[in-house]
Amino acid sequence: MEITLAGGVIISLGLLLSIVSQRRLAQCIVFFSSFSGTAVLNFGDYGMAPAVVLLAFLLTASLLSGRLLVSACVSENHLIVGLLMISFMVIVVVSCLWNGAVHGLVSLQVTQTGYLLFGICLALVLSIEFSTVERLEAGLFSLRAAATFISLWGIFQAVCYYAGVEYPASLFNNSKSHFADMYDQRAAEGVVRIASVATEPSFMSMSLMIFGAFGATVVSIDPDRRTKPWVIPVILTLATVALSTSSTGYFGLAILCLLLARRAPMSTLAVFGSVAVLGGIWLALVPTAQDALYNMTLGKFEGGTYVERSGTFAPAIELFAKQPWIGFGWGADFSYSIVTLMLANVGIVGSALFLFAILGTLISSKMARTALAASTSHLTVYAQAAENAFLVYLAESVVSGFKYVVADIWCLWAIVIAIPSCLACMNEDIVPLRSDARIWRSESIPGLNSRQV
Repeated sequence: MEITLAGGVIISLGLLLSIVSQRRLAQCIVFFSSFSGTAVLNFGDYGMAPAVVLLAFLLTASLLSGRLLVSACVSENHLIVGLLMISFMVIVVVSCLWNGAVHGLVSLQVTQTGYLLFGICLALVLSIEFSTVERLEAGLFSLRAAATFISLWGIFQAVCYYAGVEYPASLFNNSKSHFADMYDQRAAEGVVRIASVATEPSFMSMSLMIFGAFGATVVSIDPDRRTKPWVIPVILTLATVALSTSSTGYFGLAILCLLLARRAPMSTLAVFGSVAVLGGIWLALVPTAQDALYNMTLGKFEGGTYVERSGTFAPAIELFAKQPWIGFGWGADFSYSIVTLMLANVGIVGSALFLFAILGTLISSKMARTALAASTSHLTVYAQAAENAFLVYLAESVVSGFKYVVADIWCLWAIVIAIPSCLACMNEDIVPLRSDARIWRSESIPGLNSRQV
């Protein structure tokens, strides 16, 4: 077992916050959720991610202090989505156990199932942690800060390459997990691909597009947020995605542009115009940048990762056809599309529950922001921004694979679930969400302590 340098800092931070301010642990989880290339501990060929360690600190500190979760107010729709996610977890476990008894399971399936279950648990815990406006704002601040740091570190990686300086990979690209060493790539001769703190460029792009989509939506539709603390991180994040030479990132940018153009065409033009100008400067300054851009876009249809990814779809469909109801167990298939991945691993039943959880999350968010738009404008903006970020991530997952081993998607899902609860609970004395809506406070939920920490 090896404790990395970054791991020592994260463990020390977790211990300190467990004593001084437990609620800040949730913010730290959000901040470090995209650090897929960073390990706190390395066990052989497995690197333990920061989110795993920090969640362990959060739960342990909460149990020891008698504060299982923060005093929270959750809507009925919040509880319904949570039950759908738990039901999906049950199917994942049932599929794993049934296939283990019939076909036998390899260790890889066990670890992959563990990653998935951890992610869902993380989303459920954080969705309650962020069900108060104060903590939601703190979580969103961490999301913005993380995107800014990851973008700056990615640009630093590029500067090191072009300046001929050795990149200090041991700081944040130190995980010994499978594929974690793919951060050092070239798009063409003389053009580096940016991965920053992620395992490889497409992972970084998907992570950055979470805040990129969220922040771009906020500044596009809310004039009060068109300030330097919002605009600069948004442009920096989207520019880093553009410079990453990741086709997944470019696809995400295209989807985001379509989502925003209908609602705020002029603001969308301003944001993406700024990114385009920065991209044009990059193409002008780097002689082989045009070759790199072609290789990472149209050139991929002739070979490379597009051919590799699309080649995984047919085997996944074959697995699904053999066992369509509950699949062959999580980790049996690793196809590069969330659709085929779900069908092959958990079948129709598991895929349907997962889809219902997604639809329930989006419908709940839209209902809440539509009903309460007049009274809590900033939260309704956050709701739409979170929906867009969620949709962009899901669209990327259809063409590039579901990165369930990285905690950022689960943090995002938690935020999308939590915002409607914040909307409903802030306004329960102002305007009812629906005539039959119910508000559940932690005081009324067994096992939840209402004491503020």
